[in-house]
Amino acid sequence: MAKKWTATKSLFLSRMLTLASLAIAVATLFCIPFLAEWYDAISGDPPIRNQLIVCLYISDALGILALWQLHKLLRNINRQRVFVPENAACFRLISWCCFAVSILWMVMFLTCIRFHEFIISFMAAFAGLVIRVMKNLLEAAVELREENDYTI
Repeated sequence: MAKKWTATKSLFLSRMLTLASLAIAVATLFCIPFLAEWYDAISGDPPIRNQLIVCLYISDALGILALWQLHKLLRNINRQRVFVPENAACFRLISWCCFAVSILWMVMFLTCIRFHEFIISFMAAFAGLVIRVMKNLLEAAVELREENDYTI
């Protein structure tokens, strides 16, 4: 008999993947100079090592912050605290991290004119937009829940 996939198992998997991603993001901080040198060596384009290192460190820091907020959000959900303002604040900060990464890589694209920087910028902006919509939905749900709690 096949075991059923439950919401509890899904939440556990999400929490573990978030922690693993957080560990990878922290470990990546130590690899950024090597990654930038490797990119310059294989790209065939003019070297951009220093700019790339700055963009990668800032992006990684913003990614760590976003993953930490996601961890807080999943912890709240695990504690049955779903429709609370703190979760909307987590979504808000995650979306701003995505938008900041988008702006950073767009500046990199405009200074270096490499197409992959534009793609990174677009994907980060799209993720920020989707997360912003989710934040708006959660804020509306929190408001409805509060109104419902005060209704006799």
